Amino acid sequence: MSPMVFVCTTPRERLEDLRALGDHLRETGYEVVLGEEWCSPRGQALLRERCAGEERVALVCKRGLGKEVFRGALPGEAGFLSYEGTEDPKDLAVRIHEEMTLMPTGRVLLPPPRKEVLVVGGGVAGVYAALDTAEQGYPVYLVDKDPSIGGIMAALDKTFPTMDCSI
Repeated sequence: MSPMVFVCTTPRERLEDLRALGDHLRETGYEVVLGEEWCSPRGQALLRERCAGEERVALVCKRGLGKEVFRGALPGEAGFLSYEGTEDPKDLAVRIHEEMTLMPTGRVLLPPPRKEVLVVGGGVAGVYAALDTAEQGYPVYLVDKDPSIGGIMAALDKTFPTMDCSI
């Protein structure tokens, strides 16, 4: 079964963003239910009905209500997220995915979101870290204050013990 995410659409001014969030989650394998007022008695009855027997459930709420409001309506291990009114739907989708993968069953349902790595410092250690990270499949950005990489090593004429040229 696909993991389920219930998204509260109460803030009308953000309805397009919330629909975009739902579309993005559907594309990554989630079953998404958009609805209003999940905290109302009618909404909680719908949650109880839809969540029966589900292992992976998350509720996304703008109102800042605590998880205790939904006790009995959601499974005990259900994820609960409140979100900022200005948060980008794709950033919120990543947070939802992280919440779902940390649930107690220990199963990861989807691969983790792709992340990028920034390595600061183009010395020997920075270049080595960037190469190792890139070999693991991550996009890497290497930045240095100088126009060329190499750090202190580039300033040396010869290196010990072989006395080879350092560049």
